Amino acid sequence: MTKEEAIEIIRENQHKPLNEIKRILKRKMSMKERTKFTSEHLFQLIAEMNQKQEDEEKVFHKGKTKNARKIEGEER
Repeated sequence: MTKEEAIEIIRENQHKPLNEIKRILKRKMSMKERTKFTSEHLFQLIAEMNQKQEDEEKVFHKGKTKNARKIEGEER
């Protein structure tokens, strides 16, 4: 299983508890991968997923700020 596939599974099941997400991921892995997979790996995948979402949001918001007008005058 690739990181991208694992991150997609986490994204689809983010409303579920961590233990359930870990079980879902382990079911889709080979026996060799299963024995090596720990909670630390799960947390790392979640952190990567969050980082990707932040990067996507930054790109989206970056485009919006270019068109913003500077408002002069009285502060409210």
